[in-house]
Amino acid sequence: MIPADDAARLRVLERYQLLDARSEKVLDAVTAAAAQLFGVSNAMLSIVEEDTVLIKAPYNLPVAIERIPRQQSLCSATILQEETAVFEDLNKASAPGVDISLVQQLGLNFYAGHNLRAPDGHNIGTLCLFDGPPRQFSPAERTLLKTLAGLVMRLLELRRTLGAHAGATAMLWDIVYKAIGEQLARLTALANRATPATHGPLTPAVAKEAGDIVGTIDQFVAATLRRT
Repeated sequence: MIPADDAARLRVLERYQLLDARSEKVLDAVTAAAAQLFGVSNAMLSIVEEDTVLIKAPYNLPVAIERIPRQQSLCSATILQEETAVFEDLNKASAPGVDISLVQQLGLNFYAGHNLRAPDGHNIGTLCLFDGPPRQFSPAERTLLKTLAGLVMRLLELRRTLGAHAGATAMLWDIVYKAIGEQLARLTALANRATPATHGPLTPAVAKEAGDIVGTIDQFVAATLRRT
């Protein structure tokens, strides 16, 4: 569960100053849009610390949790791999080294997560989805989740440059939020129009349309980073 380069990974994580659960509007909005788009009940950003996992930007979690032990987090296993981690039915599969009893107690049987990969290649956390019923997760959905995770990491890079969404930087973040708000609204509208009612996979066409919207947001954030 602990990668050989974990000390270096933790030093990279420290640069982002993420180790509190304070609500941040932009991150909350992206997580909520992801949950609505995939039609899942819960979503969050996980930040994998040395011994615990911080729950950042939670969306509709069954209980209020700020941190859980690292060994109880599926995200701890997700950061060990390069591709999207998917458990379509946790009653029929397990993650080696992870105690999934807490997830099961919360009635969550589906998990999908993709790494938040820093530019130097270290995985500092994940964007992850949970749902109660088991469900399929298509290749197109895996690609879309990867694209969304890339956007989140780009936003965290901007956050590292500007500072957190408070104090003197709050006005700057308001400008960023207003600039991407229209695209986030498009993403939410697409989710409302196209989310399967039966927890089935998104169609490839919808996944592509969503990916194009996310790409537009990502291009704006990347351009903002270049100007800072």
